[in-house]
Order: sequence, then C-alpha cells, then structure tokens
Amino acid sequence: MRSRRVEERAADILALWEARKDISLEELRAGLAEIGLIVSVAGLHRFFMRRGMTRKKRLAMQSSRTAPTS
Repeated sequence: MRSRRVEERAADILALWEARKDISLEELRAGLAEIGLIVSVAGLHRFFMRRGMTRKKRLAMQSSRTAPTS
C-alpha cells in the first residue's frame, strides 16, 4: 500500500508544511524529494484530504453581481 509509506513519513510532511504554510503541493513535493521521500502531488493531496486539511493558496473570490461564475 503506497499510502502507508507516506503515512510513515507524516511527521516529515507536516514539519515541512508547518515551516511554510503557504507552500504549494509542488513545492512541498520537491522539498520532500530532497529528504528522500518521493511522492506525487496527487499523493500529497490525498494525504491532506485524509486529515481534513485544505491546501488552497488563494482566497475565495466574491460573487459576481452581474453574472454568475462557475
């Protein structure tokens, strides 16, 4: 099970994230590769989803008054 390998290194992932909370998943993936953990962006996304953590960097945009946005 591939997620087990990621879960075993959860402390490393969360430590890197705590050090820079505005880090993108791609930047996080690259940082983890430097310490020997090769994981995909999708794998990191699933890791954070299992913990109920979102990784959005942008703030929500206001609704358009003239036309709905999708």
